Amino acid sequence: MQNSLEESTVEYLDRSGALQKLIQDCRTRAEIESRQDKPSAVFRFVMTVDPVDLVNFDSTLGNLVLHYPLDAGRIFQDVVYLSIKALDLIPQVESRNQILVHLSIPTLPSLPSYSLSLRDLSCQAVEQRYFQFEGIVSSMTNVIQYTQSARYQCPESGCVGSEPYTYIRLHTAGARESRTIRPDFECHYCGNILEEDVSCRVLADKRVVKMMDPAAIPGLSWSPGEEGIPTIDRCRGNITMSIEANSIFKHVVQPSPSVALPDSVARLHQDRLGSPYSFAASLAFAFASSVSPPGTYHKLKLSMLLSLVSTHPNDKTKEAKDGGGLHVMAVGSDTLLLSRLLTYCTAMSSRCVHHTVDKHLFAKVTKDTHGTGTCSIDAGSLLLSHGGCCFLGDLGQMKKDVQSSLQGVMEKDAVTVQIPKKYGDSGVLQSLELPISCSVWAYTDPNTCKKPAAIAAVDLYLQQELGNVSKTLADCFSLVCYMDGTSETGDIYAESLLVEDILNSAMLEEEDVENVGELLSTEDIKQFLQVACWLQPQLTPTAEYLIQGYFVSSRRLRSNNIQSCPFPPTALRTLTAVACAHAKLSLRTYVAEEDALMSIYLFEESVTSRYGYSILGIQPTPHFRHGNIVQYLGKENDTQMEHFHLQLLRLISSHAQDLTIRQPEE
Repeated sequence: MQNSLEESTVEYLDRSGALQKLIQDCRTRAEIESRQDKPSAVFRFVMTVDPVDLVNFDSTLGNLVLHYPLDAGRIFQDVVYLSIKALDLIPQVESRNQILVHLSIPTLPSLPSYSLSLRDLSCQAVEQRYFQFEGIVSSMTNVIQYTQSARYQCPESGCVGSEPYTYIRLHTAGARESRTIRPDFECHYCGNILEEDVSCRVLADKRVVKMMDPAAIPGLSWSPGEEGIPTIDRCRGNITMSIEANSIFKHVVQPSPSVALPDSVARLHQDRLGSPYSFAASLAFAFASSVSPPGTYHKLKLSMLLSLVSTHPNDKTKEAKDGGGLHVMAVGSDTLLLSRLLTYCTAMSSRCVHHTVDKHLFAKVTKDTHGTGTCSIDAGSLLLSHGGCCFLGDLGQMKKDVQSSLQGVMEKDAVTVQIPKKYGDSGVLQSLELPISCSVWAYTDPNTCKKPAAIAAVDLYLQQELGNVSKTLADCFSLVCYMDGTSETGDIYAESLLVEDILNSAMLEEEDVENVGELLSTEDIKQFLQVACWLQPQLTPTAEYLIQGYFVSSRRLRSNNIQSCPFPPTALRTLTAVACAHAKLSLRTYVAEEDALMSIYLFEESVTSRYGYSILGIQPTPHFRHGNIVQYLGKENDTQMEHFHLQLLRLISSHAQDLTIRQPEE
């Protein structure tokens, strides 16, 4: 049986090309050994074995690799040793104990028995074989070293155990350090305690990673996948399980061909084809109607939809363009409704972390509990939200030092982790930067401001307060939506709509089917967002010209005007991101002029709400009346946007004459 398995192994290696690679590696190692003064004690070889291909070639050998990997490793070890001796590839190899073979398993059969669920994990029922599982990396240690191989000798010169390569301890999958290095190994022949030749010890790098079940944060399918062998340790009544990863890969989410545009959204999109703005505005009108009636908090709902479609499961492209997500902060006195509205949006996101005070926001460095002697870096809410969104709650309730740290993180799009000297190999303070790529959502109450009246009087052009949130932190958010309008009539009307909606829901529980806001169900909007998120619209030259022209004109005009107000330098990136998001929300494959106009309109409205005047004559309208719906969803809105377009072109021609429309290359 042993000989037949070895013959099958040789034939498989020859058939897959691994045998020829082994011969080349051995010749390279032999050339290196010839230039060294002291020969190596152990020779390590990595062999890639596809279990599915191996099962088709020899079912017995394939079953051995899948279900008894340690025994299979010894078969491959014998084959490699015999091949080296038969072909005289490495003269320094005298014993099979000198051969360390690592079988790299790229994939496992797609069957339930080979998948390990962290939720249903039972240490007593886990076999010591290869499993495949997914999880979210929640913490990891520094790179530390472990002993890959060690050589021992018997101190008795006349004993067989005193031969150079009789006792070589090799690391096996899942084994602790004590199984390779220990001071009490005994000689099998005479019983003496073995002595280690420290000069022959071979070290390798490893990292201890903690993973959590993907169900803890729904939709995080981007998390790394692993294949490895579990090992169970029992110590003082506690049972722990560690899995040594054989292969680690990042699961790339692919668009599902089965997800199509819902019929209700498709009909709405077809009905709004005549207007470049009405489809996105209609979605915002219909969005979250169970939280607040259609028409109320309209601009906040539109901003949240833009933020939702800006997130992408595979965020490499987004990181290269924007570096982060589309951050939204809502400012209003009705924080209960704002909290409910943003919480509703978290349910629409495919991945979202709701930050609470009992969690750490950035990253936490603690001592590793696995006896490695190094530190463990625990991911905070921002890092766990990678590729999704992070809901911070009431930003004004955060401590000032946390707000200051958050500002630094949002400015750099990275979390800086300081590793203490005691955990570093060089004994110096180490710094590690971990990039973040998520949309940050928050709200605040402007009436909680603790600013003295004398200081508040100096801010002549600050029409709306930010509560306990600093201005510099607010500048880090892409869109700041003020819900308390300057018109008391609009606020009273919105409040009356909310009261009426609550009373109707409590007493009548009837739905108005003619209302656009009731035509789209929650599932329809979720399905639409899944489709829209995968769009990758390209920025057109005309849209780029409008965005750059508005940015340059605003920087020049607002800095020189007597009523100057800060215009954030990150506005260009924000305007581009909002325009791309509006194109995705409108189901376009390119960023049109209309998308750039809406991006500029929303940004100018946010600046106007905050600083009290607009260079384009925009009047902020956080809510609108049902009777004026055509002004926001119909042809009147298109006409208003055309006038806004002309005003913008006049502004650019007056203050950014040096800009021209970039012509695409042929």
